[in-house]
Amino acid sequence: MNRSAASVCMAALLAFALAACQPEGLPARTPTVAQSPTAQTITASPTALVTHTPTAPPQLEQPTPTYTPGPPTETYTPSPTPGPFEYTVQQDDTLLFIIQQPPFNYRDTNVFREIMALNPNITSIDRLPPPGSVILIPRQTATPTPEGFELTRALLPEATPAGNVPVIPHAVAEGETIIGIAASNGTTLSVLATLNPVIDFIGCDFSNPIGGPGCSVPLVVGQPVNIPAPTPSPTLSPTFSGSETPTSTPTYAPPAPIFPPEGASANARTFLLQWLSAGILQPGETYIIQVEDLTAGTAHMEVSRSNSYMLPTSLIPADGQAHQMRWKVSVGAPNPDGTLRIISGLAGWNSFTWQSR
Repeated sequence: MNRSAASVCMAALLAFALAACQPEGLPARTPTVAQSPTAQTITASPTALVTHTPTAPPQLEQPTPTYTPGPPTETYTPSPTPGPFEYTVQQDDTLLFIIQQPPFNYRDTNVFREIMALNPNITSIDRLPPPGSVILIPRQTATPTPEGFELTRALLPEATPAGNVPVIPHAVAEGETIIGIAASNGTTLSVLATLNPVIDFIGCDFSNPIGGPGCSVPLVVGQPVNIPAPTPSPTLSPTFSGSETPTSTPTYAPPAPIFPPEGASANARTFLLQWLSAGILQPGETYIIQVEDLTAGTAHMEVSRSNSYMLPTSLIPADGQAHQMRWKVSVGAPNPDGTLRIISGLAGWNSFTWQSR
């Protein structure tokens, strides 16, 4: 055997021996191949998950209204207001008679104050300037009709116009005097003289409730004397919507003051405030008398079922100066809490000067 053949045999025997020494059951080793960084798998951490919360579906924006100018508004030009009427005083005229005649057509005495303001020559509603004198009578102001008024009026009973005081005749009885007729019918000499221009009130001082010592009014039995005959007057509901329900609760025109006359001067004594009856007062209803001393800045209120009220002596000024006073009368009804609510028309203030003690 040559040397090269022997070398081959030795190498084969050595490889066989090594294979026989390998432990049985061990897996053959596999070479490890390093992974490329691009082949690495990244698992997201649970904290990296983002939870999506659903929201309300989106809404389209409402278009903003575009202002479209309307047609130009016509400029209002007020028409000139006509002035007062001129009236020439006639023989035996009275102010109450004049205001009821056309074209004046007044049905209440609230206009007396405005007439006296327009006519400095009228110092009292009971005394007119001599016949032939010209006096001014204000025109009535037209009041717009509220919406629904006609429908409401159709639902209500016919009512006496507010402020209209009916007059009835009274037959003079045996032994009656004009002062007694005035007292028994809740009125005054001034009112009776206004309602009876054909009766002579000789020497009567109408600022005195009993006419004064020189007052003489000749009467004969059976002679008719006009006296005020007030009646209740229902009033429409305050809001004229056309759907009001008629109410049976009577309301009244504002009581018309008659004494003292507007602008009078009173002596330092008590006297009766007097007014025309507003109607037949229902149970619980009463007149509310309000008196204010404008000079002293004090106020006094009282109630009465009569159409007159004697001023208390405590109100007579006692500081040595004349006080400017004003008063008014309304009709009131009680509320559940004991207060009063006014159920007549709103009365205006009447003024007089009260001399101090």
